[in-house]
Amino acid sequence: MTTSNANTRVAIRLATPADRDFLHTLADRLADFDRPSWRSREQIAEGDRRALDDALDNPQPATQLFVAELEHSPAGCLLMWTLEDYFSRQWHAHISVIAVTKSAEGQGVGRALMDYAEGWAKDRGHQSITLSVFEGNRRAQALYERVGFSVEMRRMTKHL
Repeated sequence: MTTSNANTRVAIRLATPADRDFLHTLADRLADFDRPSWRSREQIAEGDRRALDDALDNPQPATQLFVAELEHSPAGCLLMWTLEDYFSRQWHAHISVIAVTKSAEGQGVGRALMDYAEGWAKDRGHQSITLSVFEGNRRAQALYERVGFSVEMRRMTKHL
């Protein structure tokens, strides 16, 4: 399935194994922010690579991985999960991974992916979407706030 946003030249399609190298490169971009001292860039990128590889290698009905293309070139990705809410026990959509290449930043790719995530959730009858974002990732937080996300809770860590 491919879709385009009317306001940009972005097309979004299901990822395929042929996208693996692009997705691995994009995982490095996911660690490009002010990280906590106990989380290395490599650790974050490797964790995201594992999640992306798992979505490619072990497709599940409740998980889908998408690639955004800007003028027919890969420019971003979106990994969607369906999760059960801890409190209500209702199923909801979760943005596990969202990333845009540095060269595509500011061209509507992130916004198109967020819009796509919302449509994905609505198509499945979900009432909400969640995501996690590092405290120091201000660039991502600004996008999420612009599209209507707000902080529900904070995850706190004590490094031992």
